Amino acid sequence: MSDKKQSWSPEKRLALFLANDEDEIKLCCDAIKAHAALFTVEVIKNGRQALEALNNANYDLVVMDFALPDMDGEEWVKSCHELKPHLPIIVMTASDSTELAVKVIVAGASDFLPKIGSYQSFLPRALVTNVQRAMLLENLRETYKRVEQSSKDEALLNRLIITIHGSLDLDYIIDKAAQNIADEFKSSRTVICTISDNLEQVRIMRQVTTASLLAITEKSVIFARYHDLLLSQDERRPLVVNQDDSFPFACDVKGDLTSYGIKSMLMVPLIYRGRLMGFLHLDDCYEMRVWTPVQINLLSRIANQLAIAMSQAKLYQMLETQSRSIDKLTDLCSQLNSVVNSTQRFTEKHEGQERVRIKLSAREIEVLQKVAEGLSNREIAQTLHITEGTTEVHVSRLRKKLSLGSRAALVRYAYENHLAS
Repeated sequence: MSDKKQSWSPEKRLALFLANDEDEIKLCCDAIKAHAALFTVEVIKNGRQALEALNNANYDLVVMDFALPDMDGEEWVKSCHELKPHLPIIVMTASDSTELAVKVIVAGASDFLPKIGSYQSFLPRALVTNVQRAMLLENLRETYKRVEQSSKDEALLNRLIITIHGSLDLDYIIDKAAQNIADEFKSSRTVICTISDNLEQVRIMRQVTTASLLAITEKSVIFARYHDLLLSQDERRPLVVNQDDSFPFACDVKGDLTSYGIKSMLMVPLIYRGRLMGFLHLDDCYEMRVWTPVQINLLSRIANQLAIAMSQAKLYQMLETQSRSIDKLTDLCSQLNSVVNSTQRFTEKHEGQERVRIKLSAREIEVLQKVAEGLSNREIAQTLHITEGTTEVHVSRLRKKLSLGSRAALVRYAYENHLAS
């Protein structure tokens, strides 16, 4: 059966009929022609020739006589199954043996037809049934492959989401995204570019390049032209370019494609809430890769998640910068408050001292300071080299001038007016 995916339709099918008996060949071919006219039958009488023919033509089905002239029937079935694992094989046998039926089915046959009675009348229906079943199995395999690939794509997307959304460090996010995309898609180059807020400047944030390849520069015509294309809202979509393409964009960048050895490339915009943030660039320098719709869709979803993560990281950076500014402002205000308080204390002290100087003489201030130090009249007299009586006179005058009734009040007054240390 052809390796291509098929569906049942009224079109010619090619059957290989492997048998050596002329009467049997005529009997079976006539039955097929009469009741399964869609089948073209190619007869081969030799097992080894039949195996060679399998390599040169796409048969939809094989009908064989288990008794071959040059090979063991079971061995031939095994060889055929190894060459064409999904090709239906109907084995006709001379005996209706359950043991033999099991043996050929295990070897790789899809059906078993004993040559008993008018067995040829069952052959056309067996051909149709086996081909339909083979195509159903082929469709199931294709469906399974799609589901399996879809699961792999979802797993890849989930891994990338966990990676890029697991940090608010913009450089880390871009670095990890570029490396993961390069590893998963096996691209020659993987480049993540950002576009400035005013949409005027393209900047390469991260480029992952396989060994010996020249890195693309920010001044590349490829990036400049795609940037120009993205400035139009209607053109913000993925773009696939092959080296031999002839549409306008491909012609404009052909020089750079040749310079950088690019055979095919895919570019996907990074857009978040309608805002253009940059784009992804993947290329292949070794073959003209066919970028499938599934791959393009997956990369578009990855680009969407990357744009979200980049936007969140930028917002965090802005808030962090503002927070640092607020912290600096708070520190500055604290320093200013300290200076103001210090100035205020100095002013109050100076004003208090001035007020005292207006009321008291220099000797009286000296006596008041000594009183505040807790010295007795005798100790004050000795310290200031005056008589004890003179000291008592000064203390008495201090209470009278300051309207204070006790020695303790004098001490408190001295401290309040910054005359005592």
